[in-house]
Amino acid sequence: MRQQTKPFIIERKPSRKPKPDVLKPSIWGKLDTDIAQGLQDQRDTEEAAATGGDDRA
Repeated sequence: MRQQTKPFIIERKPSRKPKPDVLKPSIWGKLDTDIAQGLQDQRDTEEAAATGGDDRA
């Protein structure tokens, strides 16, 4: 193959559509945030059990 004489450059142009400030709601509704909160609560309880609980001095 012949060697290129100029470097290959890709230009990325922004979309012409104005982007809304507010994100579109998830198709899952609040399910994904509920799952994330449940996982965080589960991690907190496991961490408290591993350290001996929060009520110990």
